[in-house]
Amino acid sequence: MNTVQLECFMAVAQYLNFSRAAEVLKITQPAVSHQITSLEDELGTKLFARTSKSVSLTHAGFMFIEDASGILKIAATAKNRLGKGAKEFQALDIGCHNQSELELLPPVIAKMLGTFPALHPSIKQIPFKSMANLLDEGRLHVMFAFRHEESKKPLGFFHELSKRPIACVCTPDHPFAGRSSLTLDELKGPMITCEPHRLPSPVLQIQVRASSTLHPSELFFVDGYEATLAMVKSGLGFSLLPDYPGRKDCGLCYIPVSGAAPLSFGVYYKSLAGNHILKEFIRLLDLEYKTLE
Repeated sequence: MNTVQLECFMAVAQYLNFSRAAEVLKITQPAVSHQITSLEDELGTKLFARTSKSVSLTHAGFMFIEDASGILKIAATAKNRLGKGAKEFQALDIGCHNQSELELLPPVIAKMLGTFPALHPSIKQIPFKSMANLLDEGRLHVMFAFRHEESKKPLGFFHELSKRPIACVCTPDHPFAGRSSLTLDELKGPMITCEPHRLPSPVLQIQVRASSTLHPSELFFVDGYEATLAMVKSGLGFSLLPDYPGRKDCGLCYIPVSGAAPLSFGVYYKSLAGNHILKEFIRLLDLEYKTLE
């Protein structure tokens, strides 16, 4: 099945006349008949009932109109994106890990559209290691991350947005809630931790360090940042997470943890050379962070 067959089918379905369809498509009538016949052979059913005096859609033909129209629209969209129309688009592929990072994007992207009206941003939310691979392969322009000092393979250039403290996150009625700060040694009791593949190494190392003295029955493993917050909100226990700006309105207490060095949070990218869109994106991120601090 190809688009020529589908275009011929849609034209004949519209005019119910092979000659008129051929005229509109600017091909010969035998060519239209050939395309329809080959399409019917491929589908294994008749799409038109043809006599010497009339052409009408069969039930199968009538049902096929929606499918043919949808396929042609998809093909046209793909052609526009990947062919000539792709030159008109200004892509920006962004990697995020969680809702806190996603919430930084709307005001930044909104401002960018004023400068780059043809901007087509894409956001991918996947585990850290998979995202790093996409950045390395050039399938992402930029990704949020905590600075990964111990990475064997450089992730690219790093631009710091802020130093983020590690906080003990708990509910307002948790025993820790009234504290102004906590040490790692004081963190006792049920703890929610995130699956390793969902966390950047610097965050994972702090969670492992804090949980090493806890009994296995006190540890709860969840799959992701949002799931961690959900379990904390349920009163199951506390967790250790970066204190993202603008997140203290979620009904939880964020208590600074002394002895845990602040983490450098920012974005990784491969290159800024000639990429005015990425430069502006990072500049606006800096400004957005200043408003949240």
